[in-house]
Amino acid sequence: MPAIVRVVEGDVSTFEGDAVVNAANNHLRMGTGVAQAIASRGGGVIQEECDEIVRRDGPLAVGGAAITGGGRLRARYVIHAAAMGDLPVTPESIRNATRSALDVAEENGILSIAFPILGTGVGGFPFSEAARIMAEEIKDFISTGSPLETVVFYGYTPDQAATLRRYLG
Repeated sequence: MPAIVRVVEGDVSTFEGDAVVNAANNHLRMGTGVAQAIASRGGGVIQEECDEIVRRDGPLAVGGAAITGGGRLRARYVIHAAAMGDLPVTPESIRNATRSALDVAEENGILSIAFPILGTGVGGFPFSEAARIMAEEIKDFISTGSPLETVVFYGYTPDQAATLRRYLG
């Protein structure tokens, strides 16, 4: 059965489920925006795990993703999707980071996942275009028989949530 895809207005760090996606940079520094909200709510252990990943493996490729525990979040895991960092945000980096996050979710048996719209805060990419790219990528992924049961898109503001509903409706 295909995953249920829905839109929620609010803070993605409040998601209760298997995994929340962090709009990450490729050095996994959780300083602003969605990353800061996740780090504040989830605790310092998330940044510590990110630091260990970078120490062990080096920075992620822009478009890549990595997984950590969820700390004090109501989500068990955080998937850090790097749509920017050493390179600026592009349509391709958003598409690749979204797909990488979905691949990491599948590899880790994640059935419920929540996404913010990648690259639109600090990265400055237009929200509507990023939402369209991510919606296309997730719909494509789900159509391949993914085991995902629930995908939740978070729009922080009413306008963002309305934009997401247009692309997912």
